[in-house]
Amino acid sequence: MLNTSLLKNGSVAAISLSFAVLTSAPVASQGFLEACEKEIVEYCSAVEPGNGRLVSCLYAHETKVSDKCGDSFDDIADVIDNMFFTIGSALAICAVDLEQYCAGTQFGQGRLISCLAKAEGDLQPECGKIVTELSKGLAD
Repeated sequence: MLNTSLLKNGSVAAISLSFAVLTSAPVASQGFLEACEKEIVEYCSAVEPGNGRLVSCLYAHETKVSDKCGDSFDDIADVIDNMFFTIGSALAICAVDLEQYCAGTQFGQGRLISCLAKAEGDLQPECGKIVTELSKGLAD
């Protein structure tokens, strides 16, 4: 049986179920990196990029960053908010299908979306749309 408490707390496969939103992130993240280049060099040069570490570092120095860099934080925050909304929506829409077709599937590394993709023809229509979009995004 699928552990629905994990579904409710949002720890399920941010990687696998939020890909559609994250495909909009490169533009925002590229703008963020460009807007904050000076601050990254000055305050965060020792930080290894990835997993939000640069954003966390700059957040720790938020009172010292330029307006341009600060404004780009707003763009990144919008992408993150949208991502979490989309994850929650996808989980709610696909909960029945996840329970029915993927109850034994471990979370992470795209396993849930792969499981749903195998059952794509049998999924509820709205969940099927999400899986189709995510699968297209993963193939690109």
